[in-house]
Formats: sequence, structure tokens, C-alpha cells
Amino acid sequence: MSDKKQFDEYLGGSERLPDNAQILKLASARASEIAAMTYSLENPHQTKLIFQKLPVHMRRRVMSHNAKRMPRRLRASHLSQMNKSGLPPKSKRPSRKYRRRPYNLLLEYNRRQRNKFWLETHIWHAKRFQMIEKWGFKLANYSNDRCFRANYRAVINHCLIQDISYYTCIEITGPIVFLTQKLKMHCNPNELTFGAKCYINGEREGTLMFYKANGYPYHPIGYINFMWNANSCSSKAIWIWVHPALYKDTLEEIINNFNFVLETNSNTSDTIVEKDQDIVKDLQAETMSSELKIFRTTKVPIYTNNNECQLTILRNCLNRFRLSGPLTLNTLTDAFKLPHIRSKFDVMNQSSVEVDKNFEKMDIQDNQNLCEIDIKNQDKTKYSTNTWYNIYYQSEKNLETFKVQNDMFNNLVGLNFPSQLPPNMILALTVLDPRFFLPEKRIKSLSNSQITESILVPPRLANESPLWDSNVRNYVTKNYVSTSVINNLRSQSLVPGVHNDQFYNENIMHKIPIIFIQKPGNYVNNNNINFGAGIDIILPSGWSMPFWLALILRCARVGGLRESKSIAYETPNLNVPDINHPDTNAYKVEASKKRIMLIERHYKLPSNKRVNYTKLGISSPFFCEWSLLIKEWNNVDNFYILRDNHILSTLNTKICMSLEKKRKNIHKNIDKNNASIDLDDLIKDKDCFVPIKVINENKGLPKDFSIICIPTKDDLIKYNEDKTWSGPVQSVLKSENRESKKMKKKTKKKRKKLKSPSFNLLIKLNRNKIQRLARKKLKQENKNRIENQTKYMLSIDCCKVVRYSCDREVIGYVTQGGFSYQEAKGIGLGYVILSSVFNLIKEKSNIVLTRNTTTRKYRICKLEILS
Repeated sequence: MSDKKQFDEYLGGSERLPDNAQILKLASARASEIAAMTYSLENPHQTKLIFQKLPVHMRRRVMSHNAKRMPRRLRASHLSQMNKSGLPPKSKRPSRKYRRRPYNLLLEYNRRQRNKFWLETHIWHAKRFQMIEKWGFKLANYSNDRCFRANYRAVINHCLIQDISYYTCIEITGPIVFLTQKLKMHCNPNELTFGAKCYINGEREGTLMFYKANGYPYHPIGYINFMWNANSCSSKAIWIWVHPALYKDTLEEIINNFNFVLETNSNTSDTIVEKDQDIVKDLQAETMSSELKIFRTTKVPIYTNNNECQLTILRNCLNRFRLSGPLTLNTLTDAFKLPHIRSKFDVMNQSSVEVDKNFEKMDIQDNQNLCEIDIKNQDKTKYSTNTWYNIYYQSEKNLETFKVQNDMFNNLVGLNFPSQLPPNMILALTVLDPRFFLPEKRIKSLSNSQITESILVPPRLANESPLWDSNVRNYVTKNYVSTSVINNLRSQSLVPGVHNDQFYNENIMHKIPIIFIQKPGNYVNNNNINFGAGIDIILPSGWSMPFWLALILRCARVGGLRESKSIAYETPNLNVPDINHPDTNAYKVEASKKRIMLIERHYKLPSNKRVNYTKLGISSPFFCEWSLLIKEWNNVDNFYILRDNHILSTLNTKICMSLEKKRKNIHKNIDKNNASIDLDDLIKDKDCFVPIKVINENKGLPKDFSIICIPTKDDLIKYNEDKTWSGPVQSVLKSENRESKKMKKKTKKKRKKLKSPSFNLLIKLNRNKIQRLARKKLKQENKNRIENQTKYMLSIDCCKVVRYSCDREVIGYVTQGGFSYQEAKGIGLGYVILSSVFNLIKEKSNIVLTRNTTTRKYRICKLEILS
């Protein structure tokens, strides 16, 4: 410490402080300071408003008239400043409940569903997603919270959920021999068909390209999913799940091939699906009207033929969710619980059957909010007088099936990835109403720390489901109970969440039949075998929202249509219904719509902002000219996409083998045409395109409609000498619109002459004659301009040359390109001519060039054949 003395004498100073302080004397001495301070607070002298004093990153333009955009601590003073400036604050808008009455809201919902069909989760998606009209549905395209990368992380690390209920289920029943014989006509004969042994017993779901009858390989329709019923009778049923873009063509082909005829007088042609309904009968029958419910009448057409076959279109009768990601199984096992179903002997001795009967309709009473079954409005079927599961599980076989499924569900808890299940395995379950097990807040499902072995073979009886029975489906749908009744029941529990409470008993919960379908992931190059793997859930109609919210509250991230294409792009997998191939009718329809949209967008830009595609050597910037390209290479009009996995894998191995021989410099007396001789014998019809993937070596991202070209020998030499070489540059071509530009210059000169003073004197002398001549010239000039403009606009849409349209020879197009998170670089998916693949094998190279439509720069890429 320093030797300097302090002020207080107790600390070594000279001054002695008083023991007491006189407050009045102290305040009077500083009264002037207090008065000056209060005056400055009451009368501030400042040149800026409060919202102008905020930091730059906190300022918003709306703050000048909306006080709620200000921080809470500054809001009151900001309002006072607004009042002083003469701008009265706006009155608060009425609440949402005041603005949108439930009566008018439901009427508006029913009116808006007349043209475009809504899924059951539509209102949930409409608040959070960008909605588009497509295929007759109103569907969620992408989320509003800019979550593209977050959705990719969900597929990689957690769980992504999508509502794909827009798929249509077509049910065909009949003799199994006749069904397999007829459906085989729509398949590739070189691969697995509908009647394959791995599919016919109903243990796995199949995916294949559906062709027109005997139309392989030139008349494909699209990829479809199918599953057989598990019964072992001579008559079986098959469900064919069809994408809405393929629905019309697929249904026409099936009807024509089977000679189906529509039944006009059918009792089961209509089923009424009531959504968000309150099943309150006696108490609120007078106040509740039918207009307060969203009624949706779903017509179920039934076709028959003379071969004892029947076709039922279950459109909008079944819902389907798709969950992708490694934690899919953990999310499902956390959200769903299985009931404890007893045998019929135990049920007869239990009085719980009485409670079971009294709840399925959940009718609210005045004094006790208990639930009673109402069987007056039920159909006169075997499920009308009792709950469906008590009747269904009276059979010993069905009870044994339930035990197998229960054991299988318990095994799912120990698995970490969906890929540990057998590929495309079908597992049928009967679960309890998930609304009784909702968590209080969102909780994230965690993976298991224990390592469990994979299940290699689907267990027997695990795929038998009561969901195939239409009576069960209708019963479960019509007995749907509103969430308000469930919440009212849960509020009466003495201890919330305790299972032995009388109001929280399993006997009063609905039992819903569902089906799990395993979807295999990515096995290409062994990058990540779990990517894209997941589970599809099939539900009865009317139950989407309870299951949807149960999965959302387990932190499953929601995706839309964009995520379906991005998963197929990252996999990469073109053999899915979400990707249309160039030889299908669905691709042509979608491509023509996209071309019209892009052309309109192009001409909305000013002339100085439009890209001159003629100078860049791009003959078709908004459409892939497949027919013209195959005609220039093979001199044929028709083409198809090569889908034979054996041939595609052979082509890929040929390219890899040629590269290895080139690297090792193996000089042997091998004929250069040996590679093509084997393939010539293998591929008879060479008028086809091959699905490929191009991977950028250095910079650049291939985009849609990018052209794929063959490099010259000089390009390969430069790349081999310098691996960092980015690629050649396209030379600038002459523009075909030179004459129109000359015409514009001439018209500008004429306008200047007309504005000159000498010309004005002539106008005054002969005004009438000059006006007549000017009108004639104007008409002719305007006519010429319109003709020139139409020729220019049609020149973009009219393509004459593709193969030699630029400096490098064009061999194909990129249909979907961008940045891949899996590869951490730019990749593109597309198709190339088969003849060009033969040339690459001969040259022992897999190097190609890609160029986007708006640039002159070619990019070096490596080509891989997809199978």
C-alpha cells in the first residue's frame, strides 16, 4: 500500500466525519441539481426520434408507424412521440376469432375444395408452406422458413416426414394366375415382374416401370409401387400405388387390358369421409348443423369383368406418410403404442368388454363426460354391433399374427437405422390412438446406444393386416372422435399420463390398423448406405392429423414436393415415381408447361437483359430436344431409355476396366473393338439414351438443360497435363437478328428527320397529303416489325440443330443439376446417347464436358452410368 494518508481520520487522515447525516440540509443543498435534472427529463431537447437512435441493424421502416416493431422498453415513449407529431396510432385490428367465424370458415373451406382436392393435412401445411396447384391437388411445395439445408441434415441425421397421400391406390382382386398373367404384359420381361416370388406372398413391396400392354421398351408410363395381400387363397388382391402424374394413363391401360366395365348400380360406390367432426349426438343435435363439418364425399368406382376380377379405385381412401432418416424407427416407436389384445376366452370373462362397447362412438353425456357407442347410424355389417378388433382377433390365426407383429415392433426399438430391416419389408400393425400419448412439448427421439444385428428375412405373418378389409376401413374412418373429446377426457384423469386411471384406460382408446413399408436407401459407391432409407406408413382415411401431430411432436421435420426431388437427386436414383423419364408422357406434359413458363419469363425481361442464346450456341435453352438429338445421331425418330440393370452395370464396368488398363499401361494384343463387340451382342436396339451422372472435377455447377458434350483430343491433352484446368471456352457465334437491328437503326434515323425543322415546314404546306403517306408507311413498317418480332420469338422455341450447334459435339442433356451435399461438389443427372458411351469405352475415358445455357464456359466432368 502507498504511504499517502487518507481523508478519514480512522484511516490516517486529518478530517473527522460526523456520525449522523442531516437529510434535509443535504437535499436543500442539492435542490438546484435535482430541479435541473427533472426539467431536462420533462423537456428533452433532441433532434432525433427514438427509433432513429436505434442501432442500424435494429432499424425497420415499419417502426415509423407501427410501435410493435420497437423494443418493449422504448415502445411507450415512441407512442408518445407519434401522438405529438400529429399521427394518431392505428387502432388494433379485431382478433382472428372475431374476423373468421367457424361457420363461415368451414363453408369457405368446402367451397375452395371444389376444383382442387385438399389433403387431410392441408390446413396445417397452408400455414407453413408454399402451396401449389398440381395434378388436381393443392400440395405443399416447400417450407417458408428456408430450410433446404436443414431438411438435408434431417435426412442424414434425424427424420424427415412427407405427406404423400396424393398417390392413388388401385385395388385389383381376382384369380392370382390371371392377375399375374395380365400384369406381366406391362413389365420388363428381363427383370422382376408382379408375379415374382419375393412379392407374391405380400412380404415385400415392389417397384417397377409400368409399360403399355406389350409395349416394352418404347411405351413406358412411369414407375409404380405395388403390394400383394398376404392371404394364400387362389383369389388375391393387389394394391398398385400410382403417382398422380401417371394415374390417368395407368388406369386406362389396366381397364383396357383386363376389359373392365364400370358398375353403375353399386352400393359401395360412395363413401362419406367426415373430417374434423364432433361426434356429439343428443346434447348438441339441435345446435350443430351439417354445414359446420367439412364433408367430403369420395366416390369409389368399381369395375368388373367376365373373369371374376374386380378393380376398385381407392383414391383418397388411404393416406400415406413417408419418413426418411436414421432416426425414423426411434420416432415411430416413441409415437405409437400397441394394445394388449387378449384371446376370446379372456375377453368373455372380462367386464371390460362392456366399457369397450360403450366408448367407440364417444357420446358426451350431461353429467359425466363418458362415451357411449352409437350404433344407430352404422352400416348393417358385422362390425356394426361390436368393435372391429374384438371380432377380427377372435380368430386364433389373427391373434397369432398380432403376437408376431407385436414381437417385431418390440424388435424395432433396438434397431438404429431403417436399413437394418429387410429391403421393402411390409409390417402390419394395430396401434392405439396416438392422441392419448402426445408429449407436453416437442421431444427429440434419440438413437439407441446398443448395437443390434440387422433383420435379414421378413418374419412370417408380419404382413397380414385388417386394413385390406373395406368394412374395417369404413368403420375406423366413421368412428373417428374429435380431439376436443379426447382432451376433455384426459383432463378428468386424476394423475395425467397414468395408464391405470379409469379415464385413461386402453379399453376406451381406438385401435387403428396401419402398415409399415421399409424403403431402402443409397447403396451407390458405399458413400452412405443409410441416406434416403426410411419407412412409409399407410393409414385409413380421416386419421391423418392425429398421426401427423404425433410424429411432428417427436421432432420429425416436414418436407414437401421439393424434398422428394432433392432426395432422389442426392441418392442419386432416377427409378422413382417422382422423376419422369424423357420417353414418358408425364415428362412431355411437364416439360411443355415448364418451357412455356420459361419463355414467358424470358420475354418479360427488357431486351438488354435477355441472354442471346444464338451467340452462345444454345439451340434449345428451355427444352431438351431428345427426338432431334437421336435423329441426328442414329437417323431414327423414336427412342427409349435404357433401363436394363444388367446392361447398364456392364457398361459401367466396361468404362472402369478401360480406365484401369489405361492407368496401368497394359499393352496387350487386344482389339480395340472387343469392348463394343460384346455390347453389340448384348444390346440389339441401340436407339436409346443411357441414364448418367456427371460430377464436376473443379469449379462449376451443372444446371437444368445444360448440354453434355464430347471433349476433343486437345481438351484431353490439356486436362491430363494440368488437372486444375477448368475447360475450354465456346466461341461467339453470329447472331441471326442482324437485319432486325438494322431496321431499328433506320427507324431511329427516320424519327430524327421527322423532328427536324425543315421537315416541319413541308408538313405545314402539304399536311393532308403527308399524313396519308405517313399512315401508309406506318402500317407497313409496323407490319414488318411484328413479323420480325414473331420470327425472333419463334426462333428460340424452334430448334433445328443440336448435335453440331456449338464447338463441341453434343451427346445429351442434364435434366436435374446443382450442388450435391453428398459429393460436396456440383453434379448433374441426365441422359446421353448410347453411341457416345461406346465412343468413350473405345477412347478409354470417362471425361465429358458440360456447359450451362447462359455461359460460354465448358466444365470438365466425369461420367458415371446409373443403374
